[in-house]
Amino acid sequence: MLKIFWKRTLASPLDENSTHVAFRNLVNYASMHGLWTAFNYLGLITGLSFSIWVLSRRRITPGVTWAWILGFFLLPFLAPFAYLLVGYSNFKRRKRARPEPQKKLSGSGFLMKSLQGDISPRFSMVSRLVENLTGFPPIAGNSIQFFEGQESIYQALTQSISEAQKTIFMEYYIFKPDSIGEHFRDILISKARQGVTIKLLLDHVGSFSLNEHFLAPMRAAGIEVSFFGPLTIKRPWGFQLRNHRKLALIDHKQAFMGSQNICSDYKQWRMRKLDWIDNQILIEGPSVKQLESVFSEDWEFTTGQKVQLEETDFDSALPGTSILQLLPTGPDEHKHAFEELLMALIHSAQDQITLLSPYFVPTEAIAISLESAARRGVRVNILVPQKSDHWLVDMASKSWHWELLHSGVKISESPESFIHAKQVTVDNAVSLIGSANMDERSFRLNFECSAIIFDETIGKTLQKSFFHRYEKSQSLHINHFESEPFLLRVRNGLFKLLSPLL
Repeated sequence: MLKIFWKRTLASPLDENSTHVAFRNLVNYASMHGLWTAFNYLGLITGLSFSIWVLSRRRITPGVTWAWILGFFLLPFLAPFAYLLVGYSNFKRRKRARPEPQKKLSGSGFLMKSLQGDISPRFSMVSRLVENLTGFPPIAGNSIQFFEGQESIYQALTQSISEAQKTIFMEYYIFKPDSIGEHFRDILISKARQGVTIKLLLDHVGSFSLNEHFLAPMRAAGIEVSFFGPLTIKRPWGFQLRNHRKLALIDHKQAFMGSQNICSDYKQWRMRKLDWIDNQILIEGPSVKQLESVFSEDWEFTTGQKVQLEETDFDSALPGTSILQLLPTGPDEHKHAFEELLMALIHSAQDQITLLSPYFVPTEAIAISLESAARRGVRVNILVPQKSDHWLVDMASKSWHWELLHSGVKISESPESFIHAKQVTVDNAVSLIGSANMDERSFRLNFECSAIIFDETIGKTLQKSFFHRYEKSQSLHINHFESEPFLLRVRNGLFKLLSPLL
């Protein structure tokens, strides 16, 4: 380039003006060249610095590490900023006291060993794994009702809130100021005026649309409202550490948990002639105390205030026979807790696995476990929406389809509904239901709460619901992926590479 510059300069007659022009051009060129060189070196130093930083982080998987390092050098300034915003986490909070199996810890929600249920030998190792990861033992004596669809879920929740006499504790990722949000706000205000103690814990990002105009009547009625993980300039990395749990605890006796938020999004999807599918369970029995301990810890971390939990006597007749074990996960818990549970459930399967998730972007370990199960004769059925509300996740999900189908896993897409429910069943004997999706965000970033249910009746109910949707869906076939154009395969490979970051 410098030779071209001199040729153009010397080609014109040399007079005083042209000499000044040539000198000025040379200075400008040198300045621009120097700035460009400095820019490249700065990008290289930034990429190396952030790469060393990522390598020093012990809680990051190799796939995620490689993806970030690649980004640091391809996009030397944008990728480091993105890492600070959505990739870095240094979350610490007081750990939940581990349970003492021989006695009930006062106010902690952990229960006597005499309430622990008898697990089938085939799944006893799964239960032991969960207890070692979280400290929660499996608890018998629960009554569990399953709800599917927003109308039935909201009706049951409305009824329980309306009948509350003492306390209402609610913890949700999304609470919107729409028709559904106003409905529950008004009911909660009415109960607060009757003297019921109400605490509402919401995620700051998920419920960002709430304003003081909407919340003022609730606070005026005595309802305590707090936001988990408020965004601050000092901690921009807090953006991706979200509380994704959906819990409602009534009078220390009832607990709702599942995939349902408080909003009317499902009505908007029905305007597009698509059903929005959520599910939820209503728990009555000793496990409610364990869920209260989860809420209590989240509330104390957010507000600094302890929740007074009522002591419950379980010597009387228990409301049911279902055995339930909680799995609360998050960045302050064991880093692979949810992923380890999924792999343990998959490896314990002998007959059939059903998996329902709105965002199915498995880790390589989960994918290999599903492939291995299919190859040893287990029927593996996966149902996902044909189109979700995040197109990037859709692309990443589809990048795994060929590999899974090739091993014998059966995948179907629902064209007439957006499946927001999250559930897994194994051999009709064990069920997993809660707020966690099958993606990296739920595996390692979000605070989630899931329940493992050791009950064949519940397992058959969930499986029946699953196949009701599955039979209306469109099956994917390996031949479709075998004939994909080259550029489409390249696109899928790129999104598969990026899937650990989504």
